[in-house]
Amino acid sequence: MNFEEVGSQLRQVLEKEEIFALAARIRDNYPYCIEMYNTLLLTARGLNACFQYEIYVPRNYLESHIIISRSLIEWKNMSIYCREEEVPLLIKVMKGSHFLDIVKELPVNVFFVSSYQLDAVLETLQIIFERRLQINQYSCYAYETRQNGPLRCPAGMKVQRMGRAGIHKMLKSNKYWKGASLDLTCSLAENLPMLGIYLDPDVGEEKVIHLNDISFAEEEATPIAQVGSTPHGTVGWLWIDAKYRRCGLGRLLVEVMGRLQMSEGYFPHGVVIYYNDASALMFKMLPGWRKTHYVNRIIPAQ
Repeated sequence: MNFEEVGSQLRQVLEKEEIFALAARIRDNYPYCIEMYNTLLLTARGLNACFQYEIYVPRNYLESHIIISRSLIEWKNMSIYCREEEVPLLIKVMKGSHFLDIVKELPVNVFFVSSYQLDAVLETLQIIFERRLQINQYSCYAYETRQNGPLRCPAGMKVQRMGRAGIHKMLKSNKYWKGASLDLTCSLAENLPMLGIYLDPDVGEEKVIHLNDISFAEEEATPIAQVGSTPHGTVGWLWIDAKYRRCGLGRLLVEVMGRLQMSEGYFPHGVVIYYNDASALMFKMLPGWRKTHYVNRIIPAQ
């Protein structure tokens, strides 16, 4: 049996209606579909100019949940999704000639590989790329229960969507997303929440944050704390000025972000690399957030 017969040939999905349908198809495989679901939703909503995602599915298996996305932006990467029972078919797809054509010019940088995919996908990629690869494990924390209580910003501060200066500061201070383009991230901020807490002496008392009233900061204003939505729709890029740490600003921003993303139809989630104890502790303490599963990133061995 050749690979064409087992559905190894891929086709690119271009129509937004079909991308929306793919998102709806995989939605019930929560939480393992979180990242791919968000990616599909972002692409179908017309944000491809920011992300340059390409979406592929098996040509011969129209109802499968196998989806491959690759991003052509500066830090090129790929995500590979399927249900657990579809792993054997996924491997046949990955060994097909069309998959080889898709990945041959990409660096090895595969995000969000679920535990049930990991061994088979890792072995196959090592054969394809003819090199030894390594995995970095992350815990996935998802915002599952929207909290109804009011969120309050301290006196002398306000929560706003970040302008260009805030985003530039965020990209310089982050540890895990090196190489992100300022222009692309600013375009992303027009469509997904990028939040900062800004000093404002005119705010004389603690105020309730209303999600619909969060405005954009001035382009040159810089925040004292910030969090962003990454190109995968994850909650990341959290940073707090050293003078304002241990004041609850990080927890406040992540909670606002979770509520905003949920209100816009995404699965709010954050991924924490295995050695980042501080971020893991923060998510564990946040109401409404729960550790759902592990995901893995496959990169070249050091």
